[in-house]
Amino acid sequence: MSSWAGRVLVVDDDPQLRDLCRQTLARAGFVVTTAANAPMALEALDQSSFDLIMVDLAMPEVNGLQLLEQIRLRDISVPILIASGVASVEQIAYAMRLGARGLLIKPFRPHELAEIARELVAKRQAVRVSDRVAALRPVLQISQHLLADLDLARLYALIIETVRVEINAERASLMLLEPDEQALRIVACTGLPDTVGIGTLVPVAHSLSGWVIQHRQPLLIDTQVTTSPWFAELHQHLLAPELTTALSVPIMAGERALGVLNAAKATPHAAFTIADQELLQLLAGQAAVALENVRLYSKVSRSEARYRALLRHASDAVLLLDATGTTVLDANLALARLSGYSSEELLALDPRRFLPTLPQLLGTAVNGRSEQSEIETMLCTAAGHETAVAVSVSVVPDGDQRLFLVIARDISERQRMARELAQAEKLAAIGRLSASMAHEINNPLQALSNTVRLLRNHDLPPDRRDLYLTKAAAELDSLIHRVQRILDLSRPNLDGRRPVDLNQVVHDVIATYRATMMARGIKYIGELTSTLPWVTAVIGHLKQVCQTLVQNAIEAMPNGGTLRIRTYLRPPDGEPDRALFWRAGGGTRQPLPDPAVILEISDTGVGIAQEEVPKIFEPFYSTRFDGLGLGLPLCYSIIDFHGGDLLVHSQPDQGTTFRVVLPVSH
Repeated sequence: MSSWAGRVLVVDDDPQLRDLCRQTLARAGFVVTTAANAPMALEALDQSSFDLIMVDLAMPEVNGLQLLEQIRLRDISVPILIASGVASVEQIAYAMRLGARGLLIKPFRPHELAEIARELVAKRQAVRVSDRVAALRPVLQISQHLLADLDLARLYALIIETVRVEINAERASLMLLEPDEQALRIVACTGLPDTVGIGTLVPVAHSLSGWVIQHRQPLLIDTQVTTSPWFAELHQHLLAPELTTALSVPIMAGERALGVLNAAKATPHAAFTIADQELLQLLAGQAAVALENVRLYSKVSRSEARYRALLRHASDAVLLLDATGTTVLDANLALARLSGYSSEELLALDPRRFLPTLPQLLGTAVNGRSEQSEIETMLCTAAGHETAVAVSVSVVPDGDQRLFLVIARDISERQRMARELAQAEKLAAIGRLSASMAHEINNPLQALSNTVRLLRNHDLPPDRRDLYLTKAAAELDSLIHRVQRILDLSRPNLDGRRPVDLNQVVHDVIATYRATMMARGIKYIGELTSTLPWVTAVIGHLKQVCQTLVQNAIEAMPNGGTLRIRTYLRPPDGEPDRALFWRAGGGTRQPLPDPAVILEISDTGVGIAQEEVPKIFEPFYSTRFDGLGLGLPLCYSIIDFHGGDLLVHSQPDQGTTFRVVLPVSH
């Protein structure tokens, strides 16, 4: 069986001939429909489309020529093959004028029918392809022109000129729907009266264009508009007196109405046709795509300009790098001012020239650690100087690759102020320390001075002399002890460090104070982790820290309470409540690396006022009348020299918790 060749309608009153034609054409690959007379043929044409019609001229009642006339009235552009054995030359000529393209003289051989059928269908298909290409070519050219223009004013003018030329319109206007959808604004026009022009607003509720936008339907009006079913609705909006025909189509972007394309003529006997309407609808569709294209392009352009302005004028230095981190894609003015390079020089430089630590910074971004905090580093200027900067790096998706956004903040002034503040704090601390030391040392020295004066009395009895010498020795011992505590505060002796069991230190200290706690009505709760790793420390120093913190806790609970001591291994993600604690020494510091152990000593005593917490680690500051104020500063000095942290959290009347964090022994 041959491949599919097309559809054929065979019209003949001879059943044997119809059957012969059906079999012959079927073997040639055609799908065949037969009709015995003209009415049956017209019914078949109403139900299906065909690529070829074969007609016998000599048929009863309605002959072949009459059938051709009716086909011609229906504007059916299908090639027609005449089959006749008795037709005259005049009949054949008339048939040719009615659209016949071939002639078969009866009787004919089957292969003749198959060959001429293939030939006529092939010619028709070639013509249809040629017509389709010819019809699409101007449409594609129009689309290309409309889509290529991104300037809105030029696009408006191009749309109107295309309408005027393609459908031979004497008047044309492009109207776009206002944001409130209550009116249409003319944005481009040609041939309109002087009273109407660009910017004119046309209400949607009372205009032909408004009817088109509301109903989402095209509207074709001519002098015979009274025959239209819309006559009653459109009566008050009919053509202007000078016009003979008008055409209006909606401009749609999907389900959203953008506006209306209007065209009109004043030339008599030149009314718009359905073909003109279809072409204008096609132009409206292309105009909608072009308008949306320009709108989106404008939106993206404005967004890009806005973000570029933000980038250029940001106070922090901003640097955009490619996926390799070696090519500068963009740099703002702040970076140019900070580095001393011009914007053009920055785009040509290897970024590692002014940010030597850039590979490490990019590595933190790739590993996902850049969001945690800024990294302080140095930026090398064009003049060869170094400037301290705080840098953060982010990974920015860009299609199927990634870019690096580097933001650098100048912290040189902040560091200078921090140094000056630290220096001022040091001087203030030295002043407080000097005053406290003078007070602490002056008391025993004054006692010694008085004792020496008394000893110089030659009439002093021996027993009194021995008493004064004993007091002088006691004052000297006190003075030596105080000076030694001050020396320990500045440089603890770390000789004898070894692995120490922190739990055993706690047990030894608690054993010393157990009787005191019982006498004061203090309950002890120990929560010591049995598998706690050991720490490297001087055991005497750790006992001194533990004793000081326990002694302070006991004295903070004069009316009894609860003393709780915990030891545990710090969780891998750090202490969840660390933000609640104040770190001895002030400031911020990176947590100790894992693993680390924690000793917590908590009481339910009187607590410490928030404004007093930063002072408790200063030398000679004490809330007790008889205290030297050296216990907590010495604890801080010992823990700091052991590479640990000492923290405190306290609320008045709610108690105090001291937390000691120490690195695990290796």
